Amino acid sequence: MESTIAPGFLAAAPHMRDPFFEKTLVFMMEHSDEGSIGLIINQLSNIDLATVLTEMELVLENPIEVAEHPPILMGGPVAPQLGWILHSSEWCGPETRVFEDNVAVTASREILKDISEGRGPERYLFCLGYAGWGPGQLVDEIKTGSWINVPCSHELIFDVPIEDKWRSAIKSLGIDPINIVPIIGDA
Repeated sequence: MESTIAPGFLAAAPHMRDPFFEKTLVFMMEHSDEGSIGLIINQLSNIDLATVLTEMELVLENPIEVAEHPPILMGGPVAPQLGWILHSSEWCGPETRVFEDNVAVTASREILKDISEGRGPERYLFCLGYAGWGPGQLVDEIKTGSWINVPCSHELIFDVPIEDKWRSAIKSLGIDPINIVPIIGDA
């Protein structure tokens, strides 16, 4: 079954009140009958890159300044100890998965080391954890109006400021989030 959900984005509907997903934008990496997985790309974590590098015991030959890196994001509530790099596709390693629109994802020590030494991809976001849904769960949530499907966009990932991503995603569909009304009942 070909997915129209991944790759792409899911924007939380304006009426979603889940404390973890309210006003989030999720880059969807995978969607199938077995389940779905994505990375939240607009929720800042309270962890910095220096802490991650120390915890991973990465020895760097020529590290660049930590301040030169984008902030680390909370990719989702599942496995927050795992790191994922959402990046431009000019850098590829053995574990890299390339999507449309020059977007790729890698979860390896190699990419983190290359980024920290200035040899990694030009554009990237570092996410801790991921968002996951079991079989049929995400489709049910979309049917009840909890999520809005948005096409994949390199610009939305890398060019729009973190605090504007959710609103920009919905507005890219020609919709003002303030005008979205929740679905009530089964009329």
